[in-house]
Amino acid sequence: MAKNLKICRDSRILVAQVNGEFEAKDDTMAKYLRVLKGILTQFEKWYAEHVPRWENTTADALSKFFLSEIKNYPRSIYFQVLKTPTIHVINLIAPIHVANCWIDPIKTHLEIGWLPDDAQKARKLSVRALRYSLIEGVLYKRSFVIPYLK
Repeated sequence: MAKNLKICRDSRILVAQVNGEFEAKDDTMAKYLRVLKGILTQFEKWYAEHVPRWENTTADALSKFFLSEIKNYPRSIYFQVLKTPTIHVINLIAPIHVANCWIDPIKTHLEIGWLPDDAQKARKLSVRALRYSLIEGVLYKRSFVIPYLK
C-alpha cells in the first residue's frame, strides 16, 4: 500500500479546504471532507496542491474522457460510474415546482413550429419568436448591433 499521497486539483477552494486553510460551509462538502480526512489518516505523508487546469494535461484528458460518450474505451482504463452519492444526505434539497415560463412557447415554436390554437395568440407568438434564435437548444435574443444575448 502507498505511504505517501499527492493530491492535485484544479479547484483552489477544494485544495484550501483539504489543507485546512478554508472551512467547508456546505453540509455535503463538509461530510465529503470528513470522509477524505479519515482516508488521509492511512497515509504517512500527504499534501494537496493546486494545479491550474491548463498545466494539468492528465486531469484535463481524464475529464474530457469522462465527459465524452466513448463506447469502445481501451481495456487498460478502469473506471466506476457512481449512480448515487457516496455520502447520504437527508433533506438536502427542497422540492421546487417549476411552472411554465414565457420562454417555453418561443422555444417550442422555434424547435418544432408549434403554434397555439387561438389565431391571435399564434400570430403574437410568431411575431415575438422572430426576435429570437435557438442555437444548440439555447435561446438567444437577436440583435443587429451587439452579439446575441443569452
